[in-house]
This record gives sequence, structure tokens and C-alpha cells, in this order.
Amino acid sequence: MSDQTAAEAPAIATLRAPTDASIDPKTGEPRRPIAVWAASVLLHLGVALVMAGLLWAFWLSIDTFEQAAWLHGVVPTEPGALLRVLMVTALFTIAMLIAVASVIAAHYAWHGYGWTRRAGLIAVAVSLLALMINPLATWGILPIATGAGLLWLPSVRGFFQRWHARRHPEPPPVTEASGVFYGPLPRYR
Repeated sequence: MSDQTAAEAPAIATLRAPTDASIDPKTGEPRRPIAVWAASVLLHLGVALVMAGLLWAFWLSIDTFEQAAWLHGVVPTEPGALLRVLMVTALFTIAMLIAVASVIAAHYAWHGYGWTRRAGLIAVAVSLLALMINPLATWGILPIATGAGLLWLPSVRGFFQRWHARRHPEPPPVTEASGVFYGPLPRYR
């Protein structure tokens, strides 16, 4: 290509970055409101409290099995009994259910999925199982409920809507073309 034809070639068109204040110019993603940050932190804090309660119950189970957790005191058991093993397994399962529900709600809320509001309600319902562990684990219910409640704020709803619009952009409007010629061009006939 000669220098003359290169100078005559049209310039490459570029797009400008969006100037919307709700979009982060560095990442192009919607900005997270404070409520999403707080909800994520609170949901994880609730899980940490439940896990601390579970570990405390395991530690106390060494000497005082019946007083270590509410579930342990329900049925009297002998040391080494299969029922004791099942009760400890039940405590672990309860803690894992609470952790999974809360972490899923926190993680996907952070990434802008609107269904996490309902997942937060499920996390609150599942967190009530912490009452079966001990008082320390029970303290995990409050941050989980508060974090799930923050997901219902209007600013968070807007954040979820912006993410939805980013993931599912509207298709460009269809313009009807006129003067479309079908078949061989007249110059080739």
C-alpha cells in the first residue's frame, strides 16, 4: 500500500468510556454501594461466629459432652456411643449448611445477582439452626439477618439492575434496509 492510499484510508473508529457515575471507569462494572459491602462483611462475620461456636462446642465436648452444645444435652449418651458420633456430625452439618447458605448469598450479591435477596432470606432461615449449637454460634444469627436485610435496600436493587443490564444488554434496534438488491448484480449479467 502506498503512502498516498494509507493517508486516504478512513480512521479507525473508537468508542469512549461510559461517563455514567454508577459505572467504575477502571473496570467498566457497576460501582458497589456501601450496603453491598456491608452485607458481604456481615454475612461472612455471621459464618465466622457460627464456626467459632462449633469449634468451641467441639473443644468443650472433650470434658463435658452434655453441656457443650444444646443438641448434645437432648439425649443422654454413653462415651463412645454411635449416637454421640451422629450428634457431633449433626452439629458439623448444621454449621456447614449455615456457612454455605450465607456465603452463597454474600458471594453472588457481591457480583450483582438479584436472586441473592431471596438467598439471603434462606440464609437467615437456615441460620436459626445455630440455636442447636451453643450461645456463641447463636450470635451469628444477628449479622446474617442484618446482612440479608441490607440486600433489600433500594440502592442495592439499583446495583442489581445495573448488573442485569450489563449481563443482558438490549439488542440494537432493527432498522429496515431499503434498496436491497437480490440476485446477481446488474453489472454481472
